[in-house]
Amino acid sequence: MKAKSIKDILYEYLAGTNFKEINEKINIETSWKNNVGKTISNNTKIISYKKGTLSIKTSNPIWRNELSLQKQNLINKIKETHPELNIKEIIFR
Repeated sequence: MKAKSIKDILYEYLAGTNFKEINEKINIETSWKNNVGKTISNNTKIISYKKGTLSIKTSNPIWRNELSLQKQNLINKIKETHPELNIKEIIFR
């Protein structure tokens, strides 16, 4: 079996990569960090984003409760700074 060239390996990898999805995820993570600040960002992790719903894992129930109370405010901030993300709902877990 002949070894593949780096050019062929990169081509196959890049052909199978969904750059739109990767860029969207980067934009969501950047927007989240910029809008909530360092403290909240350090205590949360984005789990998924599907059809306008952002799922966030919190470090503990206290953060989940606090952020649930601020949910609409957070959605409005993200909509102002990144309307193209079209976030309609945030679920904290």
